[in-house]
Amino acid sequence: MAEDNQQFDVTTHFDATRANAYESKIRRIVPGYEVMHDLALNLLHNYLPPQAKILVSGAGTGQEVVTYAHANPTWQITGVDPTDKMLSIAQARVNEQKLGDRIQLTLGKVKDLPPGPSFEAATSILVMHFIPDDGAKNEYLTEISSRLKSRGKFIVIDLVGDKTSKEFDIFLSTWKARQLRMSEDKKEVEKDFEHIPKDIQFITEGRMKELLKEAGFQEIHKFFQSYLFSGWIAENP
Repeated sequence: MAEDNQQFDVTTHFDATRANAYESKIRRIVPGYEVMHDLALNLLHNYLPPQAKILVSGAGTGQEVVTYAHANPTWQITGVDPTDKMLSIAQARVNEQKLGDRIQLTLGKVKDLPPGPSFEAATSILVMHFIPDDGAKNEYLTEISSRLKSRGKFIVIDLVGDKTSKEFDIFLSTWKARQLRMSEDKKEVEKDFEHIPKDIQFITEGRMKELLKEAGFQEIHKFFQSYLFSGWIAENP
């Protein structure tokens, strides 16, 4: 996470040290982390055919792609991530579990994948809040939409909120208090929470729905909220 909005770059932020610590830390930081992934997986189970192809944007260290592969032995998963250190961990995990025939990992961004509608579903979990709302969020969603088949499902979960609202203050302060109670390293928690309102590219829930609609998505339904984390499922036309 960034020191400055203009300088933040996930490819340099998630170095080897942060990549190796990512999974244990993210589970401590995100309230309901396991629940949100379980809900997302069950939505995919509910809507997808047995032979579905799934795009995972922000594959990270591979937990999501491996979980999907184990959840349905006939799903094909493509994971994409711009951070080489994270993706190297993911590839090692895929190789170790002998899932290379059903999981393809690509270093880069969604726009680097072959064009055209190839997938029955796509997920973007804890990714888009790193992208500024200067046209880049819209471009990102449009790139995903263009690779989904007609009526393909899209799951997005991100930090969302109006930084000027009382609700934002309540949820952020409660979230921080939770982390301080759980962590032995109070300085690390203080450092983590210094950047959140400053560096994360927050948008409101209304803006999220607007962006999804601008990218062509319809049937937008919220299925998850935990403090400032919110999740939606939407459908490609």
